[in-house]
Formats: sequence, structure tokens, C-alpha cells
Amino acid sequence: MTLYVSFLLHIYQPPTQSPTVLKQIIKESYKPLINLLKLNESSKMTFNINGSLLELLEFYQESELLSNIKELLRRNQIDLVGSSCYHAILPLIPKEEMIRQMELNEQIHREVLGEELFNPKGFWLPEMAYEYRVIDPLFNANYKWTVISSVASPDKELPDNYIPYVNPDFTIFFRNDLLSNLISFKNPTVDEFYTELIGENDPEKDDYYVILAMDGETYGHHVKGLIENFLQPLLMKIKQDPNIKLIKINEISTIFQEKKKISPLPSSWSTSEEDLRKGVPFPLWSDPENRIHNLQLTVMNHTLYLVGLAQKYQNNNNDNENSEDIKRRFKNARAWLDKGLHSCQLWWASGKPWYSSEMILKGLNQLILASSEALKVILWNSSNGYIKDESLKIFNEIFEAQKEIYLSV
Repeated sequence: MTLYVSFLLHIYQPPTQSPTVLKQIIKESYKPLINLLKLNESSKMTFNINGSLLELLEFYQESELLSNIKELLRRNQIDLVGSSCYHAILPLIPKEEMIRQMELNEQIHREVLGEELFNPKGFWLPEMAYEYRVIDPLFNANYKWTVISSVASPDKELPDNYIPYVNPDFTIFFRNDLLSNLISFKNPTVDEFYTELIGENDPEKDDYYVILAMDGETYGHHVKGLIENFLQPLLMKIKQDPNIKLIKINEISTIFQEKKKISPLPSSWSTSEEDLRKGVPFPLWSDPENRIHNLQLTVMNHTLYLVGLAQKYQNNNNDNENSEDIKRRFKNARAWLDKGLHSCQLWWASGKPWYSSEMILKGLNQLILASSEALKVILWNSSNGYIKDESLKIFNEIFEAQKEIYLSV
């Protein structure tokens, strides 16, 4: 009998990341992590690489790293999952934007890594931010599963020998928060972690599985030495143990046949039991008691409205002498909004425990650029006076929220 262990590593950088920080993370984490897997061909893992990071790696010509990722994919040693391209918190945006973020992510993966190497079955919800509303867009896009936090489980015992689902064709796996956070925050020895990993079951008698999911940047960047002092010897110890096997998450459903329906709670991997009791499922991105969050979400929602309106009116006057300029400005607005939905600006405003006015303002700037370009399209292309007045009113509310954010940070 066997304990099956699946690692899901999430690597991502926001589109506003500075090149200096990006290069440091590549050096400390991404390259040694991928190189470790190249040297350990029996070690299988599942990865999420958001499209925004792939764009940055291509832009800064990280060809060796991209080549090594492709090699691991060709070996079938790693699987990739889909995600929100620019790491938007999906429960906080409209369904149409969820779908757009998914499609942009798929497009970038196929352009950068190749059509034949990207065929995802699983989906990474940024920050494991889950509510039931996100399932239909995933299911309709032919995704088969996602992984969410243990805190979302309606039962005390995590599923470890059956497949939990929300509908018969879509699986909701649960990461083991305790073990994942033990790696990320407690710096255990390999032997200490191994004891906790095996748990109370007996891998000589039972078949069961454990999912470990965390930021890939944990290895080498957030926690120095974690690759050479922990992950490398852990992979070797697993390889030598006949009762423990490292597999990709896609393989779990081929091993365990029993299924049970579940109803997960809206939550994220940073949500506490106290947050759930307070009715705040996404506390680091949408805390009603956080003044900056409220202002940021006002700007975001108003920008979504203006860009949507601009899309409706952009083709109204093809004979307009400014038609090419209008198309260019709408394209700019759409691109700024896509990137401006990224979660980092909200996370850095949470102050739990980290705070960065720079990251808050970088994200705000993307949304301001998107809304201002969208407003120009509406004013030039709509003949409806009410629509123009309403758009100006909404933009003024964005401007007032922007001023308050500048004064608050």
C-alpha cells in the first residue's frame, strides 16, 4: 500500500514587478528549483506559472529557464495548470473577466511554451480564493479540478482516500494546510516533516494521498537554503521509501475511484476560522474594515464599468476621423485593465503583516490609465448625452478615490 504525495507549486510575479526583484527571485528560486527537478527525473510535480510571469521571463530573455521548463514538460515530469493570467482574485470580478483572464493565460502559455506543451486539466485559483460562482466558468472551459485550502472543507477530516467533487465532472481537492504551512513558515528538518507527512495512517497498510501546495518562491527566496537543505533531501528520502510515491495531481483520480459530493466554504488560503465567522472570506484582498481596500475596489469596479461601456461604443462611428485613435485607445484601456486587476495591490494594502505604498500605487496607476482611455472612447463615440454625463460622473468618483488613496498611503 502507498502514501501518494503531490506537490503543487505556484510561481507568479505581478506585471508591475521591478526587474531587480524579478532577477533576484529567478536566481534564488526559479532556476535552482527547476534545475533540481532536472537532476531528479523520478520526482514529479504540478506547477502553476501565471501568464504574467511568462511574459516577464520572455521580455527579460530568460531563455535558459524557459528551455528547462519546456524540457520538464516534454519529459512529462511536470504538469501545468490554468489560472487567471494576471492573478486577479476571481470571486471579486465579473464572470466575463474571469473568462478573459483564463483565455489570456492560455494564449500566453501557448505562445511562449508551445501549443503541444500546454494542455491543462487543473486550474489554480489565485490565493486559493474560492466561491461556488467560479466553478461554472472553469467547467465550461474544460477544466476538471482545482485545489483549495483546508479551511474551506466542511468536514474536520480532509479527504485522503476518495475524490471530492462539487459536480460529478469537477473535482475540488484540498491542500493540507498544516503540512504546507509547516514547510513555508516553520523550517522543519526533513525527519520532522517526514513524520508529520506520514501522519496517523500506515502507508504499509493504507492507500492515501496528501496535497502540498505553496508559493514556489518559498524555496530559496522566501526561505533561504530550503532547496538544498530541505527539498532536495526530502525528494531523495521519498525516492528511497517503497511505501511513498511522488505523483502529479492529475494522477490522483486515476488511483482513487470513490467519489463524494462536498460543499466547500468561500475562503482563501489566508482565511482564518475567525474570518469565516465574521463573514470575510477574502480578508487580504477585500476587508470591509480596510479603508484602502474599499477605495481600491471602488476604482476597480468603476474601471470595469467604463471599459465595458467603451467596448460597446468603440465601433459606433467607423467614419469618425479619429476612428484609428479610438481603436488604439480602447486597446490600451483593455490592456491596462487586464493587468490592473492583479491581486498584489490589494494584498500590499492589507497590512497583514506586509504593506507597500509603492505596490498599491503601481496597481492604482494601471486602473487610472485604463479608465481615462476608456472615458475618451466613450466621449468621442457616444451620441447619448446621458451616457456621457454618467461616464464623467463615474470617472470623477474614480478621481476622488484616487486622491483619497494617495492621502492614505
